[in-house]
Amino acid sequence: MYIKRVVKQNAGSKKKYEYLHLVESVRTNKGPRQRLILNLGNPHIPKDKFKELAKCIEAILSGQMQLFCFDPIIEKHAKKAARSILEKQSRDDAIDKISDAYNQPEDPHYQNIDINSFDAESPRTIGPEYVCLCIWKKLGISEVLLSNGIPESKIAIIQALVIGRLVDPGSERYTRSWAEERSAIYELTGIPSIRSLKAYYRCGDMFLECKQALEKHLSAREKDLFDLPEKMCFFDLTNTYLENQALANAKPKRGRSKEKRSDCKLLTLALIIDEQGFPKYSHLYSGNQSECKTLENMINSLTSMRPDIAKQGQTVIMDAGIATRENIEFLKQKKIHYIVVNRGKGEFTPDDTSDMRVIFKDEDRDFKVEIKSRREKEETWLLCRSTGRQQKDKGIHDRQELLFLEELQTTRTGLKKKGYTKKYNKIFEKIGRLRQKYPKVSKVFEINVTPEEEKVNSKTKAKDIQWTKKDQYDVQKKFEGSYVLRTDRVELSDEEVWKTYIMLTRIERAFRCMKTSLGLRPVFHQLEFRSDSHLFVSVIAYHILHIIETSLRMHGDHRSWKTIRNILSTHQRLTINYEYKENEKTQHGYIRLCSLPETEHKIIYHRLGLSDLPLGRRYKIENL
Repeated sequence: MYIKRVVKQNAGSKKKYEYLHLVESVRTNKGPRQRLILNLGNPHIPKDKFKELAKCIEAILSGQMQLFCFDPIIEKHAKKAARSILEKQSRDDAIDKISDAYNQPEDPHYQNIDINSFDAESPRTIGPEYVCLCIWKKLGISEVLLSNGIPESKIAIIQALVIGRLVDPGSERYTRSWAEERSAIYELTGIPSIRSLKAYYRCGDMFLECKQALEKHLSAREKDLFDLPEKMCFFDLTNTYLENQALANAKPKRGRSKEKRSDCKLLTLALIIDEQGFPKYSHLYSGNQSECKTLENMINSLTSMRPDIAKQGQTVIMDAGIATRENIEFLKQKKIHYIVVNRGKGEFTPDDTSDMRVIFKDEDRDFKVEIKSRREKEETWLLCRSTGRQQKDKGIHDRQELLFLEELQTTRTGLKKKGYTKKYNKIFEKIGRLRQKYPKVSKVFEINVTPEEEKVNSKTKAKDIQWTKKDQYDVQKKFEGSYVLRTDRVELSDEEVWKTYIMLTRIERAFRCMKTSLGLRPVFHQLEFRSDSHLFVSVIAYHILHIIETSLRMHGDHRSWKTIRNILSTHQRLTINYEYKENEKTQHGYIRLCSLPETEHKIIYHRLGLSDLPLGRRYKIENL
């Protein structure tokens, strides 16, 4: 396909109109001809960019994930064009092409039915469960469980645990209620739905025992399904909290909660994903686990599970919390490349912030990214600054400084008021707590407390409190919104290094999905292996979620799983009851069927390559 400029003129008018047409060459009986794919309108794109635009549209339509190829403006127009093409194709195919199951003619069966007897009962959601179960089968998870000695009757409960975490996330007790009272998951699997709560717990334990085999299988299977390059690994940690004391579990510890739940014990989940966002390996640590001490164990575990990955010269991308000097030396010894956020600003000075060059700019959002690079030996160092991060850092710093100075002023004023702390030693303790509460702000202020007498003892009172800004204050202000990237990939341009690093947001999105859509938090279990299995179920559920979203994105559909799940929830399975007469006898009939899929349902099923009909009809007749 290629772009050509078309000039048109209305009859009786001298005004000319220019359009860009996306066309392709086709063979006909009359020879080669051009077929119009899409009218692009009249975007202001220079002629020398036509070829690049056509290639970008073709890459998006074919599902190729381009890392560094196209100009942002060209990519913006290409995504818009590809979305129009895909939406038209999907709409035509989904609406016009009704499932074969509905098209198959059936022999007519006429009965004398009492229309007043019609009744509908037992509605169960089937749309989201159907999609998730199809992905489960596509990944071959059941085969792995069978090969590890798990009975087939238990696999249906494991499917309910994982798919329940995707469709209606909650605890195992909540999942049991959902699966047996509100969902058609057991109808889809063909297994009776009467299960005890203990069965759900025991099946979760069995599932955890297959962790190593499952992650190895899923990593290789997803690579084959999506032809993943697996050239990069993104590594990060998050934590979740427990809603109990977990006295029988030694792993949960108190630490810094990312959800601000300092009142609860924590568990830490470490995760490695590739550049396309597919999980590769996960591990559960105690709640007070130091981030920097997890890298070596995670990399060694991944390379032992997938030796082929180690041979591909991978690049590890991680934040400053993990990028210690020891970890970087470990990666060098393993001959693994790295792109990391350096702790501190390295050799960069405040003067370097004045002559940074712009590598990315979005005028609509008033957003830009600036960098300054420096080459040292076999490494590249990048000082980066973005508008968004600069505004965020400034807002945080200004608010903390305001609160810090207000509390200092209150303490100072209290020296002359009744009922306030006045003792010299106590004032120092109070200032120490303030420094602990506002660490980033307090370190740029010099605070002096003047005692009332020269010889200080336990009864000495403070006379005054003085504070001044250090020279470091101006340095910190100039570095607001800045961070330093460090890499041994010297062959990459500055723009490519930065673009690769910001892909780290994909692992942050994975954690966010697990916490909000997959029931990662909170944990209610008392025992260690039960807590571990609860979190592992969320990790496997994320595999299915990411495959669904990736498959839809390949068709230009960028909706999240939460949106897809809500749309499909209206596709249900239900029972129709009625009474009819046959040979002068009144009989009671039941039909168990799926509601007809709506247009949006069909579009989603079509894009995922699924049939419109999750299950066929079932009939039952009783004599009255």
